[in-house]
Amino acid sequence: MDGQLTFLDTGDQRNVPERVGSATVRSLERAQVLTRGTGFMSAFDYTLNPYVGCQFGCAYCYAAFFVNTVERRESWGEWVDVKVGAVEQLAKKRTLHGKSVYMSSVTDPYQPIERKIELTRRILSALAPPERQPRLVIQTRSPMVTRDLDVLTQFRHLRVNVTVTTDSDDVRKRFEPLCPSNAQRIQALAELKSAGLRIGVCITPMLPLTDPDRFAEQLASLEADVYVAQPFKPAGGWFGAATRQMALDIVEEFNWTAKDYSRALDAMRLRIPCLYEGKDGFIPE
Repeated sequence: MDGQLTFLDTGDQRNVPERVGSATVRSLERAQVLTRGTGFMSAFDYTLNPYVGCQFGCAYCYAAFFVNTVERRESWGEWVDVKVGAVEQLAKKRTLHGKSVYMSSVTDPYQPIERKIELTRRILSALAPPERQPRLVIQTRSPMVTRDLDVLTQFRHLRVNVTVTTDSDDVRKRFEPLCPSNAQRIQALAELKSAGLRIGVCITPMLPLTDPDRFAEQLASLEADVYVAQPFKPAGGWFGAATRQMALDIVEEFNWTAKDYSRALDAMRLRIPCLYEGKDGFIPE
């Protein structure tokens, strides 16, 4: 395994691009990749975030509330920081075996920059030896996760959660214009399931739906191991993080209310009896 660890393990920044698409990129040498699980993530021993920021820049993303300047919060989606020392940190962490780890809580481990530098893949490779493996849950909205099936299938305790927010691509384009389509995410879930991996479907947040019954049937056919839904985060929610105002404005355009969410949730539960809601569905593997 050591022979596979290259520039990201030594802090060498030469191969980290200054830009990826429209996003500016910075290298962070000493930023911590692991954080103790607290609050919403208190069921996990650790959260693991390879990046700071996220190029997907979803309109509703609560993670923007965690950055330390107003300027960076307002330009969420236009920048990403790479934790170049991540694999080196994990190599020194000898106590992860059997611990529950959630990857990632405030970024997407498979955002576009991952295709260029493969930091998430290198992290997974570093954690894959049997004597080092944590109990891992990966959270993403990108079908790129299927690229790493060769590594993912080495883990004994692993689940891949994929966020699927709506049945309408028109709705998706308003809230998540830079994200892969929900159809691509559903296909990725099917591929992961076919490869023998445990999967989770996260309707989080649930965006406006055109046909909740049909959507539920489509998701139920995946035979996922975990299903979880939740509405937008209210103001003053988890650690002060909440749904961004731009998303609330879009919600009004679609006339999507708390009652609509509740009705859709009830319809989905008829087809998915094991559907969790909110924090109850974010459980270790």
